[in-house]
Amino acid sequence: MLRWRLGLGIPLVLLLLVIFWFDDKMPIPGLLLMPIFLITLYPLCREVLILLNAGNIHPRRSTFYIGTYWIVICSWLAGYRILPPDHENSWDISTTTCLLTLLVMAGGILIAFVGEMARFKKPGGNTINLSGAVFAIAYVGMMSSFMVMLRCAYGIGALFSMVVTTKFCDIGAFTVGKLFGRHKLSSVISPQKTIEGGIGGLLASIGGAWLTIGFLIPLAYHTEPTTPWWGIILYGVVVGLAGALGDLAESLIKRDVQRKDSGEGVPGFGGILDIFDSLLLAAPVAFGLWAFKLVQ
Repeated sequence: MLRWRLGLGIPLVLLLLVIFWFDDKMPIPGLLLMPIFLITLYPLCREVLILLNAGNIHPRRSTFYIGTYWIVICSWLAGYRILPPDHENSWDISTTTCLLTLLVMAGGILIAFVGEMARFKKPGGNTINLSGAVFAIAYVGMMSSFMVMLRCAYGIGALFSMVVTTKFCDIGAFTVGKLFGRHKLSSVISPQKTIEGGIGGLLASIGGAWLTIGFLIPLAYHTEPTTPWWGIILYGVVVGLAGALGDLAESLIKRDVQRKDSGEGVPGFGGILDIFDSLLLAAPVAFGLWAFKLVQ
């Protein structure tokens, strides 16, 4: 498992670096990344549906897919059309983004209601299925929209720093936990996670924050680093913690429906959701730190 994690995790980060570099050269933000993400979104949604179905929750599939794609695509279209290009007023950017997110999320919830209304036959189970649809749309659609808005509002460097910081935490926690882990972090939700692994993950996430915000982004744009050392540490700790909570959140769902992994498509990781779970909760946290200029 450790061999697969390191063997695939590090090359994936390097591949993302190449893709992100090319996307930064595109005339429209996300022109290269969005098609790739939209393709990835399908198996991501499918795995969430598998988990919900295992828990005897059966939202209408078309409702979930349409609602999720609606939020992500609208966030992208609105992101590069509406957000100010100079990024000078972070308050205006964050306010506009929150408004856009609320509007498109409201549209996703409306889609969920219409979907359940269309298939209603008799009383029993409809409210649970509707709740599952709203949860799934919010979990995948709304959370991932912050990745899209992070790209549109603050550039490819901001998105890359979030991904690297989060994944460094994942890799660091798994590696240190496997090698030195002794004390369980959450014996009920995720028995394999350890306190030693958690500490190693946070140290790795700080390293990822420094690598991207303190070195790679200034190097790529030929500028001096503008984020103070405490801002880099804060970013690494907070984004790393959010990513770790995202991992535990998916573990909670899997534990509740008694499944080990969300899928089996990625050796050493499980499914697509097992890769994205940490990013889904880290993205809005990272966006907030960029919006309020704690990092820049």
